[in-house]
Amino acid sequence: MSQKIAVDVGHGYVKALSETGERVLFSSLIAPAPAAVDLGEFGNRESVFIDEKPYVVGDAARPYATPLWSRDKATDSDTLRMVLIAAAQLGAVGPVALATGLPLSWFGNQRKAFRDVLMGYGAVIQLPDHPPQRLWFERVRVLPQGVAAAVVVLTNPSYRPGPYVVIDIGYRTTEYLMVSKSAGAKLSYDATQAGSLEIGTHAIAATMSSALEREYHLSFKPAEIESETTVFAYGQAIDLNPIRQQAVETVSNQLRDQLTEILDDRLLKAAGIVLVGGGSGLLAGAFPGAVVVADAQWANAQAYLHA
Repeated sequence: MSQKIAVDVGHGYVKALSETGERVLFSSLIAPAPAAVDLGEFGNRESVFIDEKPYVVGDAARPYATPLWSRDKATDSDTLRMVLIAAAQLGAVGPVALATGLPLSWFGNQRKAFRDVLMGYGAVIQLPDHPPQRLWFERVRVLPQGVAAAVVVLTNPSYRPGPYVVIDIGYRTTEYLMVSKSAGAKLSYDATQAGSLEIGTHAIAATMSSALEREYHLSFKPAEIESETTVFAYGQAIDLNPIRQQAVETVSNQLRDQLTEILDDRLLKAAGIVLVGGGSGLLAGAFPGAVVVADAQWANAQAYLHA
């Protein structure tokens, strides 16, 4: 019998859930393990082997990898490898029933190709300090991001009937969707008022990087600073907190302006604005009064698993 898992491969983080409640979270970074001198017991034991080829994954890959930026998930080998690794970290062995998703703007054109390439896809995975485990995807379901989360969130009786705006703020993209809840708790979706914006939490680090370059004439890659509180320039310690705070405000304003231009007064006429996704807490200031759902980063993965 196949194990049921859900994997949400975001541009910032991979989130995975099993039907028994296990969770996996790691940065969406992967690169072939670099050549290195053998340091014995002091050496790196963080490599993950896929069919005997070594890779560094997550934060360990930060010095070597570039963020997942491909628009075509079906042809992005790094995305496929990370789905496998997430499944392995959940303990999957043998046949697996996989539920995953795509951004709204890509879903229609890519879901079949993404599903087809994942069906039967597998490998022998060896995690650090673990024996090898062979797994493959026997069944695959691909769902639309944001829509799946809306089903789980808005079916809660605490949400009264009416029109809602569901906003899924991720690392690279932000999904938006107009949802109407009837008195009988049935949900209907307006496909003409749904889509993806090319803005997310990555823009915060990019804005910080530009500010540092203007001030100190040094180039800092966004990946270098997005999880740091201090960097150094010419031996001087630079506190990133005020720079980050200003960047969050800038990106929040950009996000609000873009959605206001698309949805116009629907934002004001909604029964509520519901925020999900890993960036919802950080950029909630864009939408005063909006509800940030509990466990927002896991909303899509939970929805995939329920489906």
